Order: sequence, then structure tokens, then C-alpha cells
Amino acid sequence: MNRTLRLATLATVAVVSLAVAGNAFATQQLFVSQTSSALTFKAQQAQGDQQPAHITIDVPTGYQITTGQAVGTKIGTTTGDVFARDVGIPLPFTGDVIVADSSHPPLFAALCGPGPYLAIWNLHIVIGGAATSDLYFNVKKGAGAVAYTLETCLGPSDTPPGSPGRSPSGAQLLDATLTLNNVFTTIASPAAWTSFWTPYATGTGVPNVAGTVEARAFVGDGAVSLKAKVLNKKKKIVRISGVVTQAGVGGVNAATVKLLINSKTSRFSKLSGANGAFAFGLQNTAKKVTTTFFQVVATAIARDVTATGCANPTAPPIPCVSATANGFTARSTKVKVKV
Repeated sequence: MNRTLRLATLATVAVVSLAVAGNAFATQQLFVSQTSSALTFKAQQAQGDQQPAHITIDVPTGYQITTGQAVGTKIGTTTGDVFARDVGIPLPFTGDVIVADSSHPPLFAALCGPGPYLAIWNLHIVIGGAATSDLYFNVKKGAGAVAYTLETCLGPSDTPPGSPGRSPSGAQLLDATLTLNNVFTTIASPAAWTSFWTPYATGTGVPNVAGTVEARAFVGDGAVSLKAKVLNKKKKIVRISGVVTQAGVGGVNAATVKLLINSKTSRFSKLSGANGAFAFGLQNTAKKVTTTFFQVVATAIARDVTATGCANPTAPPIPCVSATANGFTARSTKVKVKV
């Protein structure tokens, strides 16, 4: 994919009252989660990060995007927070995702990147319950391992007030969540989403192509195994153990594992270890021999997996600075112990 930016054009575009990135980029993250009918992605950054001029999100092969909805159709929602530099306060925003006219692209969308477009999505937002703004995502056909590319451009937040293309009130995004309903046909196998972010040079409103970085998001189903071993039959001591894993990621650290005994929630709960392993040591205090069924439910939150997820950047020398994995809840099969 050609990631070269048209710097002169972007530097003069009055793109939107949002921003989604940083100057150090170490805190920049992309999260993706999905259900059978909805897909959600989230971008977040630190307040001190530099604003991006250009962002692309590459959708992995296997996904399908439904386009062709009537102009004006609502296909999703968005929420988040911005920091208004001019007044020095954070402000929440909410909005709808609306289908724009890709045959007559809005000026900001067209200046962000040339067509052809499969679709253009307009994030029409309300900031702080008052001011409104529009952010456009261009949807383009991908190539190779990329099924589609989502592209957006944003205005600088740290140039002098009144300068061309500046975001109103110097608004800079702290976090944004976008949920699209019945737009993506998702895939069951693990997938790696890739995004590329090009920041503005500090205080200039000019894109800094050399500062481009990659942020990844892994999407995969979770699973938990379970087995039982009688350690001391006479004393009725049993070891219940297993491993929490995620497709495409491997063992899951710090997942909460709750033990069910005879299908009922017990007081026993642990966090999985670095490789996803966990174990419970139990003793049956009943005098008679009894049969007990054990099961566990493992819950993992969306988390950082940069150490392993960024081991091989997609487009060297562009560095991969962050990788995340989606959260999940998984239930094991039941194991029977007679002791």
C-alpha cells in the first residue's frame, strides 16, 4: 500500500475538530472487538501526544464490509473524549455514524485521500453537549492480506488559534470508540488489525512522515482447559488445573478464573499466570466418598500485548509501538472427581 502523504494538501485542510494520536506515540493504542452483528474499534492516546495528520486502519482478509446503504443511513455510533487546548479542559463527545455520498465526496474526505471509494462514513459528533463537528472515514478496497483500508485525516491542535486547518478550540482526542452495526461480516479465525499513524510536526501543522508508527490490535476467541488430579486419595486432596489461551495470542496472563462446583459458583477464584496456567488445591472434608463436577469460567479484559505482538513490524523501518488483544469470557468443559 502506498503510504506517502500529500503534505502540501494536508497542511491546508481544515479537517475536523478531532485528533487521534501523539508525539511520542508510545501511548497510542488500537483496540478491536466483535460480535456476530457488530464491530467496535477504539483509539486512545495520552493528552501529551502529538495530533496525527493521517491515519489508516487495515482490515484483515476475510472480513467483508457491506456498502451501498442510502446516503444519510445511520450505521453506528461513536463516543469519546477530547481535550480542548484553548480552554484547558477535557470534554466528552457522542455522535452517529452516517453514510455520506461517496459519488460526491465531501471536501475534507476528498483532500484526505483520492478515490475510488467503496464508501465514506461521516462521524457527526456533538462535543461537550454543544458544538458539532464531522469526521470522515474513507473506505477503500485493499490488496493482498488487506481486505479494506479505512482512512481519515485530522486538523492540527497545537498551531496558533485562527491558523488554517486548526481544530476548533485546539481539540485533541483522548479516546474514541466507534461501533458499526450490521456493516462488517466478521471472521471466526484469529485476525490481526494494523493501523498506521502519521503525526503533525509540533506546532507547525505540517505532517511529519518520518514520525509514522504502527499500532496493532489482535482479535481472537478465548478458551480455557481444565483437568483434575487426585494428589492424596486418603486425605481427599485434589488439584484442579488448566490454561487460559487466546487464538492468535497464546497463553493469557492475569485472566480471572472462577471455579464452579457442581455447576454453582464457589468462593474460589485466581488469576492465571504469565503463560495462562492456573491451579486450585482442594480437599473434600466429607467422610463419605462423593462425586463432584468441576468447571471454570475465565474472563480476560482487553489488554496490552506489545512485547510479543510487535515483534515483527509490518512495514520496516516504520516501528510498531503497541499491540492489544480483545477481552473475552470462556467456559471450560466439566471434569468429574470421585474421592
